Amino acid sequence: MATILYEDCAKKDILKDKIIAVIGYGNQGRAHALNLRDSGFSVIVGARLDGASYEQASKDGFTTYSIEEAAGLSELTVLTLPDEQIPRVYYGSIEPHAKPYTTYLFAHGFAINYKTITLPKTADIIMVAPTGPGHQVRSLYLAHKGLPALVAVEQDSSGQAREKALAYADGIGSTRAGVIETSFQEETIVDLFCEQAVLCGGIPELIKSSFETLVKNGYQPELAYISCLKEVKLIADLLFDRGLDGMRRAISNTARYGAYMTGPELIDSRTRHRLDSALERIESGQFARIFLEDADRPDNLARTMQAEEKNSRLNKTGAELKKNLTF
Repeated sequence: MATILYEDCAKKDILKDKIIAVIGYGNQGRAHALNLRDSGFSVIVGARLDGASYEQASKDGFTTYSIEEAAGLSELTVLTLPDEQIPRVYYGSIEPHAKPYTTYLFAHGFAINYKTITLPKTADIIMVAPTGPGHQVRSLYLAHKGLPALVAVEQDSSGQAREKALAYADGIGSTRAGVIETSFQEETIVDLFCEQAVLCGGIPELIKSSFETLVKNGYQPELAYISCLKEVKLIADLLFDRGLDGMRRAISNTARYGAYMTGPELIDSRTRHRLDSALERIESGQFARIFLEDADRPDNLARTMQAEEKNSRLNKTGAELKKNLTF
């Protein structure tokens, strides 16, 4: 059984007098910074002086510095940059200026698990990874709720790393909902696998293939779009609220019977073998190497596929429907 911790486990004063620098004022970073400030912590932002993040952080009322200046002032540096940018920013702008006993906090374990950077032995290395996007971190905090998070300690130089992670999780509101203790390795592998196999890889590919199957057989693309894509939210909401069994009980007898017939035909032994291969690619570090090597190429896999999807019939059908139907 996982260890789940709540507000009463957080020693909030441990970060009370620390300067927290958020480097990477995007989806997660902005939400973290705003919540931490509202929780009474001392937060600054480090960003490129000519960048949109610098402008946004300044508009949000933060004392905003260059990344180099923020790194020099910080006692807890939060790295919420994209995974592929962390090595360049760390070695170029943070390492030369950081205090030796800085605590480094990550919202995802990629950089540490795959050793894309090497941090000082004197540093605490911790993770607080919310289980959802930044806008939910912020909106739930403002609603006096919280988004569950995963916490981990990779290196405990001070003897207080775990306490710092829990205090930080409390500051962004996650202890209101509960935080689960894990490791950098487990969080990284589970997160990447579920993104690729289910959330961002498997489901969209199934939607695209199902849409194309209906359209090529003469069915209206508008109906195919609504049934294959828009209605996914209805099932996702049921799964979220009621679990797998609750979702099955909430749908029609016909839908349930068809699901039990066709689902196992689609997810068969060949699919499970491919899932095993995807997991092995992530565990071995092969995926990380391919991703980092491809990241800076103008024609990399992500940019190429995104351009194709943008111009697909599925995407164009959705855009037209949004002009004529209220979703």
